[in-house]
Amino acid sequence: MRWLFPLIWAGIISYLSLMPANDLPDYDLFHLLFVDKWIHLFFYFILALLIFYSWKSGNSFILKSVIVFFICVLFGTAIEIIQNEYTTTRHFEWLDIIFDAAGTIAYVSIWLRRRSMDFLKKS
Repeated sequence: MRWLFPLIWAGIISYLSLMPANDLPDYDLFHLLFVDKWIHLFFYFILALLIFYSWKSGNSFILKSVIVFFICVLFGTAIEIIQNEYTTTRHFEWLDIIFDAAGTIAYVSIWLRRRSMDFLKKS
């Protein structure tokens, strides 16, 4: 049951990433401000957060961080490949994967900092 929220969030990411591009807003300002890329960053920041809080194992901080990073980036890459191969209005973008990774790294950094501070307080 604890994995329900990350799975629901991954489903939301999948749905929004695979919906036809003509259903998405197409404003000049939208493209000018790279809103699409910031949305990728936000989605994967939240995905990393949900995975961390669902994962209750006693693995080391670093190992857990690396695994979460790879799960999120592989998921984002898989979505990009599916967009390219199975949709007609979406395509593969390396920049999307970079922003997926950036969102993941942002949360992993926060999580590692909090854990290291907790560790230092206990020492």
